[in-house]
Formats: sequence, C-alpha cells, structure tokens
Amino acid sequence: MVWRWVAALAGVLCFGSVTMAQLATGALPAAVQPPTGAQPAPSAAKLDPLLQLMNSQPPIDTESPVTVQAEFDPPVVVLGGRLIYRLTLNAMNEAIKLPDKLPAPPGLELSPAGRGQTFAYGGPKLVPRTTINFNARVSSLGSFVMPSFVLTAYNKAVTVPAARVTVVPPGTPNAAEAQRLLVELPPGDIYVGQTLNLRVVALDPSQPGLQLQGLSQVQVNGESFLADTTVYRVRREAVVRDGRSYPALVYELTLTPIRDGTNTFTVQAHAMVSRVIQTAPGVVFQGSVLTSTSTLWESDPVSVVVKSLPREGQLPGFTGAIGTFALEPPRLSTNTVRAGEPVTLTVTIRGQGNIGRLVPPKLAPMREWQVFPPSLDPTPAYVIQQRGSCTFSYTLIPLSDRIKATPAIPFSYFDPQKAAYINLTIPPVPLTVQPALGGVTLATPVPSSFTGPEETSPGERELVLSGLAETPGRRVRSLVPWQEQHWFPIVQLLPALVMGGLWLWDRRRRYFEQHPEVLLRRQARRGLRRQLRLARKAAAEGDSSRFVAAAVEALREACAPHAAATPRALVCSDVLAELPPAARVGPDGELVRRLFAAADARRFGGLGADGAELLNTRPQLERLLRQLKAKL
Repeated sequence: MVWRWVAALAGVLCFGSVTMAQLATGALPAAVQPPTGAQPAPSAAKLDPLLQLMNSQPPIDTESPVTVQAEFDPPVVVLGGRLIYRLTLNAMNEAIKLPDKLPAPPGLELSPAGRGQTFAYGGPKLVPRTTINFNARVSSLGSFVMPSFVLTAYNKAVTVPAARVTVVPPGTPNAAEAQRLLVELPPGDIYVGQTLNLRVVALDPSQPGLQLQGLSQVQVNGESFLADTTVYRVRREAVVRDGRSYPALVYELTLTPIRDGTNTFTVQAHAMVSRVIQTAPGVVFQGSVLTSTSTLWESDPVSVVVKSLPREGQLPGFTGAIGTFALEPPRLSTNTVRAGEPVTLTVTIRGQGNIGRLVPPKLAPMREWQVFPPSLDPTPAYVIQQRGSCTFSYTLIPLSDRIKATPAIPFSYFDPQKAAYINLTIPPVPLTVQPALGGVTLATPVPSSFTGPEETSPGERELVLSGLAETPGRRVRSLVPWQEQHWFPIVQLLPALVMGGLWLWDRRRRYFEQHPEVLLRRQARRGLRRQLRLARKAAAEGDSSRFVAAAVEALREACAPHAAATPRALVCSDVLAELPPAARVGPDGELVRRLFAAADARRFGGLGADGAELLNTRPQLERLLRQLKAKL
C-alpha cells in the first residue's frame, strides 16, 4: 500500500493527470500503476533529503512501561554539603507531570533544579531518559527517607519509590558531596550585548574507579542571557582549587547578556562518567570492564551585575560592537573609475567580542556619491566568531570627476575594559575618477538611493518655504498635540469601557435567558411593593374598596412566580395553595378568603357590611405579605 502511494505521487510529478479522488481510491491510470508481482525499491536520489533523514532515524519508544529510579546523590552526605534528589524516568520530558508539592519529610527541604533529557539505543527504538534534579537541604544529622509518591507520565500514574539519605558530621570518612559544575566568568564589568567567554569546569569524580569522559547538552538556564552553543571548545587541564590541583574537563562557550541589572543563571550538562570494574581472576575475560553512565550535573546559581552601555561619550557610527577590534586597510576593487560606474570598497575588521553579530555602519546621503546598503559576510555567525574576523563591502558610484578619494565611514565600538567608546572610522581610499563617457555631465546634487531604513527613495524635491497665507487658518486653543494633553489617555479608555459595557450587558442578557425565574421574581417583588403601598394609602384614607383591590393584587403578585402565571389570572385557591397547610385553615387562610370574597362582591355588587371591617386586617395582611415575599 505504501508503494502504491509513492508510485501515485511519482505519476503526478511526471504526468500531472492523477486526481485526488484517484489517489484516495487507488484507481490510478495504467501508466502510473506499478507492475504486478514486482518488489520495487524507491530511488534514494528522488526522495526529499529531509524525508530521507526522517526515515533513517529510529522511532522513539513511548509504549514501554515507565519505570522510575529515585536516589539521593550522594547517599551519605556531610551536614551542610551539597545534596541532590534525583528522579530518572524512561519517558519523554514533556510527558512527565510532577505533583505541585513533593511529600518531603520534616527537616528535608527540596527546591526544583535542573531537568534534561537524553536518548539511548534500546534495540530498534530510541529510549528516552529524563532526569529531574532537586536541590536538597537538611537541617540536622540523622537518616531521612523521601517517601513514595505518584507522578503522571503519558497521562498514566507512576509510583516513585522511596529513597534514603544519611547525614553525618563533617570530617566523616566515605562522605562526599554531589558533583557540580563550576562557572567562571571573565573579570571586569559586564555590559548588555557583550560576548562573554563562559568557562564551565567539571572536576573528575574523587571516588576511585570513576572518570569523567565528557559533557553533552550544555545548557544555560536564565531568561536574561543568550548562550551560543554552536561555538565551543573542550579540553582537559589541571584546575587549582583551594591551593590544590585537580584534573578537570573545561567546556568554553559564548554567553551574551540581554538585560541589565542583577541577573542570575545556572548551567546544566549531562556528564558521561565511566566506571572501571576489575574482573575476578579465573573468569574467561580477565582485566577490567568499562561501563558508562550519563548523569545530569548543574552549577550553583551565578549572580551577575549587568550594566547598560553608557550614553555619554558615544561616537558616530556605533552599531552595537562591543569588544576589542582593529581595522585592516580597506581595499578598492579598482583605483580608476569613470563617473557613474560602480566601485566596491571591502572592509575587514578583526578582534575579540561580538564580531559574529557585527552590524556594518551605514553611509549618510552625499551629493557626489550614490551609495547602497553594505553587503554582509555570508559566512555563518559562529564561523565568523571562531575565526575572529568579519568582512563587508560597500558599493559606491561616484557622480563627479572631481572626487579624489572615497568618503570616510564613521565607525566606533565600545571597549568594556576601558569603559569607553573607541573611534574606528574607516579612512578614505585614494581614487581616480575620470569624466563620464560621451561628455555626459552628471548632476551632483543627486540624493543617495539608500539613505537609511526609513528614508525616501531618489526623486524627492528639496524643501522650499511657501508664501504667506492669504487668510488665517483654523484657530486652536493650544499648540500642544492631542496625544500630549491630559485628557488624551482618558479618551483612549472609552473604547475599552464601551466594550466592557457591551460584554456585561450581553452576559446579563444570557443569564436572564437561562434563568427567567429571576426576572419573574424581581417583577413580583416590584409589583408587591407597589400594591402594598396602594393598600396602605387606601387604609389611611378609609377607602375599603381600594384597600381590598390593592390587597388582592398584592397577594396575586406574591404568588404569581410560583404558579408560573400572570398575577391577574390567579384566584383564591391559587393563593391558598402557596400557603403552608396549617396556615390554609388558620387565620391567614380565612383572611385570604375574605379578601377575595370582598373583591368579588365589589366587582359584582358592592362590598357590603364586611368591607369596613377589612381595614382592620392591615397588620395581619402585611405580616402575610412579608412571609410570601421571603419566598421570592
């Protein structure tokens, strides 16, 4: 089936007549169908190189059961010594999720440290190996046990085994500290954008039989620094610490701070440590066996004070070059040229610093020259940084035969050792310019075709003052621009307020659509207050007819939301149904019946003698209405 797809795609490239429907159904033309019974092999020359690389890589094992190894490094540590709690899993780093807080016992504090991933060959697949370190701190002597807990890998629960560490007094034999990386920065002040030579020193393990073979995946952890791991040097040398010499592996790379202030970073790397195991005499293979393990080492946090480049004393032509540089004599493609013909000026700068990211200075517009943007060196930045020299060129067109030399190009750099800007202006180069062919005279005040990234192209006219206006223009109260006046920020908030109001209104509308009973209860409370106010006014005036009508309407308003009906559709039985069973046969139920009976009598023939007595039931009515209102 795979070959059929490959053959189909090859047919599309050759004939261009295979449709997507034919590819999906397998109904290919006869010219595209592979011969039956053959076992063709696709030509490697016709495959995409990226596809070849992807196909040549073994798959990653993500289906095997995840196992966890938990340990303290070292298992026996002196009080106050460096201690690492390490988890090692055969799973991808992105698929591992730790609990928010580890169940550390009292007296043992854990803080997150380095986290890295490597791969190892495990048969036909690559087996991922993720290491997670925690800095451990103990407060007293004794034995501490990190209990077992559960983490998540590939969305499955994995149990981490328990681990034990023993803390002994200083000076106890066979007690050590966890291996760490030592970080060395060059002396002197450090500035933003400066390229630093960072030395990462890894001392050989002090235990017998262990030897450091190398470091891999060296990584600088810090948001304020940019590490270039493409340019590095590794060598072995003796390092002096506390008056003693230790064999060590030194890994040098470049580091560039990108933010001023006090910044902190750490360095981590996978250390390949080999162990020599002596075999017992009498076995088939006598001698020593070499085994290697990869362990994640890291350094202590390093705090660096990074300064901003000073603004005082900045010279023309400064484009961010920081370091120590020297200028070679510039070279011209030819020393004799006619007016209007191009000439190339090549400039080479050597030195130490951020030369790999050096930006060449630009030429300002000139009347007698047409200049173009400088051509950068196409060599990769890490190669330029490694060789210590950068070359760029300018294309210049002289427009007059009176020119005797190329223009001087302002250029400067900042020397962090001297804390000052150094002038490195590209000097003029003698040039003989002959008149243009055919006696053509070139206009000298021609603007440059390149005057900067935001300048205009040739053809703009010279600015000329216009005459006086014949009539006065529009009067203004102030010459201060709108964006600098005090009311301008408030105006900018109006769209946000309008959008916020619309959002709140829509949210309220959606809420009432989902909960219409809220509106019904709100309308019922409003109608109840209105009818109760009318009933009180009628009782104060002695108008029993209006009192009875307002009381009945108040009862209907209080009970309408529960009956899911309009208030005027409720009758006496509907109101009695909303009362408790004991109140229906009690004085409250009798009051409701009397009020509805009086209301019916008022509609069909007058209140009668009972109308005046109902005015005295006002306190009982208000108490009943308060009970019904509490249910809304």
